[in-house]
Amino acid sequence: MARYKRRYRNFRPTCADDAVVRGIDEHVAYLTRLLDRGNMEMFLKHLAELMPKLYDGPLRYRALFVPELDELARRASLLITPQPNPRTNSKLLVHITSQVYPWGGHTRVIEDIVASLPEYRHELIVTDMDPAHRGLVRAKPRFDELKLNVHLLHSLTRVERAMELSSLTNVLAPEVIFLLAFPGDSVAHASVARHSAERVLFLHAGDHHVSLGACRTDYAHIDLTPACHKFCLAQSRLHASMLNLTVKDTGTVELSRRSFIIGATCGSPHKYAGSSEFSYAQLLAGLFAAGVDQILHIGDMPEEQKNQIRSEITTNGQDAGRAIFLPNTPSLAAKLIEISPDFYLVSHPVGSGKATLEAMSVGLPILHARPASALPLLTADMTFGTSVMVSNLEQISAVVHRLKTEKNTLAKRSREVYEKHYSPAAFREGLLSALNLHYSPTS
Repeated sequence: MARYKRRYRNFRPTCADDAVVRGIDEHVAYLTRLLDRGNMEMFLKHLAELMPKLYDGPLRYRALFVPELDELARRASLLITPQPNPRTNSKLLVHITSQVYPWGGHTRVIEDIVASLPEYRHELIVTDMDPAHRGLVRAKPRFDELKLNVHLLHSLTRVERAMELSSLTNVLAPEVIFLLAFPGDSVAHASVARHSAERVLFLHAGDHHVSLGACRTDYAHIDLTPACHKFCLAQSRLHASMLNLTVKDTGTVELSRRSFIIGATCGSPHKYAGSSEFSYAQLLAGLFAAGVDQILHIGDMPEEQKNQIRSEITTNGQDAGRAIFLPNTPSLAAKLIEISPDFYLVSHPVGSGKATLEAMSVGLPILHARPASALPLLTADMTFGTSVMVSNLEQISAVVHRLKTEKNTLAKRSREVYEKHYSPAAFREGLLSALNLHYSPTS
């Protein structure tokens, strides 16, 4: 038990209690029995069902790794893909993802990689078991423009899909595999072995919670956000490297000289749910009380959640009509240029990555709520220290004053950080470095 707790001390700071440890140990023991008996279908099923219970349960935002589960997935991958492919198609990159999003998420990262490396051929394998593939239908025109060929798995059972994925990667024989599967995608993580390609690059995209693949030492581990990288660097066996994300350069906002101040924010609904010392609605109420005229919330959200936010704003003595909800947009940067806000508010209580970069790219000051007691995995700062931070509601008046009086300086800093760290040129340089990454996978 003491050994187990020591292993997790950097990644489970508030959850390494005996009950949690015993619960995970029981699942590990059960999965081990299934694997030892060769019951691969039940193994993949239980592993897939267990992961959401962990990252939506006691380990939510408190852990990155469960090494025992990764070791079992590694063992399974050697059974499903037992032999290395004797041939390799140079200049062929295969991307493996669980699902295609119409906007954002892993999908945009894949599109950025494809656009940044036109000298390579790119193939995308989607493991999703949803036969409708609604996200893919909407993203297909963008994929066609990028000449990104898409493969879908057609088998019905998990073990059949795992074998199909292994066979497909064997036929394609890529030089490099980019693994961007969901944290709980047992099919993907149990199908990709260390010898599935010359290099297997695990892109640590699920950076807020425990994820399969996150401590696989037979893959090259690449982090996409600074906060996640800090924790992964603490595990010396990972040899984690960093690849900063990117967004297109669509130009900059023309900052308004109006007397009032407007903010904008964007993100998935779950990033605005719950509370970290204070809720999103309390934060908005504080901003309105301090002189912010409107917050333009970009992105679809369930009506029930909108009403809850409006009600809480009203309860805090402010006009809920000043929170204006706008639909999804294919390009946040273009939308920000169109509406020309005075600052960008990072989603709260769960911060954002790519959305913040788009706001920086158009030259907007960034306001980031980061309470002192926030969990470490939720305190990512994508701005390299150039954002305006607010740790409690009492600071909001001073923060709004800064946004009004230092707007041009803050905007310039945002744009400079984007150009240095997140521009397409910087991203391509980082990708080429990752492709040439020399690592010695361990068994």
